[in-house]
Amino acid sequence: MREEKPFLRDKILCKESGGHVGNVQNNLGVGEYKGKHVALFRATDTILDCGQGVIIDFPSWKALREMLNTKRPEVPLTVKALLVLAGEAQEEVAAGFAEEIKSEQFEDDPVAKRARLTKADDSVAGATWLEEDIGEYPNEIKLVTSTSSDEFGRLIEEANAASLFGYDCQWSPDFDEGTDNPIALLQLAFPHSRNTYVVQLPLLGGSFPPRIARLFESKAVTAVGFAANEIDINKFQVSGVRIDVDSLIDVQPWCEAEMGENESVKQGWRVGLKRASFCVVDFDMDKTCTIASSNWEREELTTAQVEYAAMDVWVALRMYQRLAPAYRS
Repeated sequence: MREEKPFLRDKILCKESGGHVGNVQNNLGVGEYKGKHVALFRATDTILDCGQGVIIDFPSWKALREMLNTKRPEVPLTVKALLVLAGEAQEEVAAGFAEEIKSEQFEDDPVAKRARLTKADDSVAGATWLEEDIGEYPNEIKLVTSTSSDEFGRLIEEANAASLFGYDCQWSPDFDEGTDNPIALLQLAFPHSRNTYVVQLPLLGGSFPPRIARLFESKAVTAVGFAANEIDINKFQVSGVRIDVDSLIDVQPWCEAEMGENESVKQGWRVGLKRASFCVVDFDMDKTCTIASSNWEREELTTAQVEYAAMDVWVALRMYQRLAPAYRS
């Protein structure tokens, strides 16, 4: 399948063994395999075990290509190349461009005892939460069904204080010609409280409350979404919200770049949220088809619907946290 699908063509070839030792979308073991030097490749980072106790941890697939000085989709690796990279990494440590990290977990294992070289990533200025572990799941999932509810009051408090938030939205399918249904369900995630809100707009009068609309219309507030494209922008306009495009960030292209999918995108392929979540933040989402295509305008949502909706926006926020230091400029 990897040979037939262009979006799976990035691969690592081991000339010593005559076969693949890694793929940019797969997790593999680090260490020696049948007497060969083996590399671990993940979409979120790229780690080379160079042997002789040296591991190089790259911040991205792109960084590995830069160190190898290649733009080829296939990267031939030999033991000699790995040892050269190890020497260059040690030189960077000596020059102060990288740091050597020793983990206590390896002290009792002479085979696994090794140094790990990590290149520092710049953080987005002022965003201290980017350095924190916000967790795989939100602190709370709050369902908002009334403007007089405690959940709505808490949402407004968070919205007033927010400078960045994650969002997703759902609407009834436009099956009939000429239909353009407004947003029925709005999901919001806030990094500092780590809370998510699932807002049923039809129960709030069918329109955006002004203080929620402000989140999307303000130039001072950044909205983060996955596949936050022209379709979403149109749906916000249909729903009465003139979203500020300059403050809208779509993490889908970041994920595709991190996964080495830029050329595939040019051929018409786009990476979905489930696959991006697994590759970028190592989280396997439950994308049950029956829930994804369910009725989001129903008055009483099921628990599964609410959790599904909340996780969509939470994962988008986590992917922003993971990739913003490298891709936002």
